[in-house]
Amino acid sequence: MKRILTYLSLAAILTGCGSAAFPPHLDSPKVPFVAAVGAGVFYLYKDNWTVEETPASGDRFRLTLRKNILRADGNSEAGFLFKRRAGEIVAEHGFDGYRIMEYSEGIESAALGSQRVAQGVIQCYREAAPVK
Repeated sequence: MKRILTYLSLAAILTGCGSAAFPPHLDSPKVPFVAAVGAGVFYLYKDNWTVEETPASGDRFRLTLRKNILRADGNSEAGFLFKRRAGEIVAEHGFDGYRIMEYSEGIESAALGSQRVAQGVIQCYREAAPVK
């Protein structure tokens, strides 16, 4: 959400700039508009997956991954990204490892088209892995 506000603020600043802000060869009303559209397209296209992390309890975390619907590449990355983020959580919180408690992948219908999603829960541990 912070990134959206940052790009919208940048677009608003560029759109509101008068001709004094641009050199004479860029003195055109189209330049701020093109810059604002470019910032918006960059925001929508740049990230292939977004990862949301929610603490489920003291040692459990729920991870939700959503694929950018504007990108066609990276369809098989969800499992890799899930495990990479799980490893980062372990390192950030000082745990020794993790165990995947739940994991699923699927496709959700959205207003602009279908979107790949993956979600799961990890349980972090210290020392020895917990026994089922």
